[in-house]
Amino acid sequence: MTDLWNRSAIELGALIALKETTSEEVVRIFFERIHRINPKIGAYVTLCENEALAEARAVDEKLRKGQKPPNPLFGVPVSIKDLIETRGVLTTFGSVFFKDNIPEVDAVLVERLRAAGCPILGKTNSPEFGGKFATDNLLFPPTRNPWNLERSPGGSSGGAAAQVAAGLGPLAVGNDGGGSIRVPASLCGVFGIKPHFGRVPSWPRHDVWSTLNHEGPIARTVRDAAAMLDIMAGPDERDRSSLPSPGLAYLKECDGDIRGLRVAWSPDLGYGRVDPEVKTICEKAALAFKDLGCTVEEAAPVWDCPERIFLHILLPRMAAWLEEVLPEGFQEGIDPMLQVFVPLADQLSLRDAMRAHFGPDAVWDVLGPFFGDYNLWLTPTVAVPPYGLGIFGPDRIAGEPVASALLPFFTFPFNLTGQPAASVPAGFTADGLPVGLQIVGRRYEDHIVLRASACFEEAKPWAAQWPQAAF
Repeated sequence: MTDLWNRSAIELGALIALKETTSEEVVRIFFERIHRINPKIGAYVTLCENEALAEARAVDEKLRKGQKPPNPLFGVPVSIKDLIETRGVLTTFGSVFFKDNIPEVDAVLVERLRAAGCPILGKTNSPEFGGKFATDNLLFPPTRNPWNLERSPGGSSGGAAAQVAAGLGPLAVGNDGGGSIRVPASLCGVFGIKPHFGRVPSWPRHDVWSTLNHEGPIARTVRDAAAMLDIMAGPDERDRSSLPSPGLAYLKECDGDIRGLRVAWSPDLGYGRVDPEVKTICEKAALAFKDLGCTVEEAAPVWDCPERIFLHILLPRMAAWLEEVLPEGFQEGIDPMLQVFVPLADQLSLRDAMRAHFGPDAVWDVLGPFFGDYNLWLTPTVAVPPYGLGIFGPDRIAGEPVASALLPFFTFPFNLTGQPAASVPAGFTADGLPVGLQIVGRRYEDHIVLRASACFEEAKPWAAQWPQAAF
């Protein structure tokens, strides 16, 4: 069954459960593809081949002994982003300072995936400490976009999204401190969701991102991601921000319709600019929600881009953390794009930092009433199609210079509010490059975002489309 690589994760789980294939066979098929295709795209940086095969055999043995699968993904392999700790497996955070780091503990979500019987294929590439919307660092070759090898997959979960897009694994774990799941999902033409803040426990804690970071899945289908979220979500006392159990199954919540929902559509969040082709693709996708029974209106609040709030939270945290954990003189050994964080942080006053500390409340004062009127807000995920390699992000939108680095990314405001938000494939440019539509939900309503995404996927399916690099 050599065609197993292009099946959905839930389909693979069903075949394994029925003993029509084995977890070991599935894992071997993906490693054959990884060895053949990964050198072209650089998605994986560390492989766990022996460990994954042993984990797969353990699943197969349990099934042979009559154990019923505890979940739909039993025996289905997964990749883990290199910013997330894996016990006994190299975890570099994309940094030369951690090139030999082998954690003694698993992150909570890794514990849960292992316990659920998901073999870990390996670690996927990330920029150093997740610090940019590109996926390159000073340790490993850059990750390339499978749809065009001269374009970026985005970041910081670019390796995770690229491996799923190229069929090097059915499931990936990423994390998102300002768009790091949604941006790569958009640029690589796959599905990714940033669950509500605290929905998936984040431990060990990373102080730089701890108030902004959301752990979440990247997959080819919405239901595959929902099944992953069912495994990863739920409280853990080690993360004081983790949320109580929602009391529902996210995979089951993908069923049903979204008739009657009030949906806002904005091409630019009310403050930005967007490439005309991206706008056309996303507007067409947004209007499809009318056919799904929703009321769709073009709307955005009256507000200013919250970039300064976001940066003034991040810059001092990043600078302080780098100075705490890295040796003296570290600036010469880190990514050039990170080197600017320390001097920029030095320019901020204590009052600047405190204004930023209060900033998320001011953002919510705007967005809270807006989401009182609308169940969902649809926007482009990124204002432009996939951009070039080796840059933080695009320097132009619609031919005009970008005033600031974060403006092309319509993702980071929702890390300030903590709301659930996903990116679904919306279509392709004339050059064959993927474009993503962002679906933002009300606080705690991850299930509504997933259901809306699943309904859109059913109406406008995307999973059968593969980049040439997958073959």
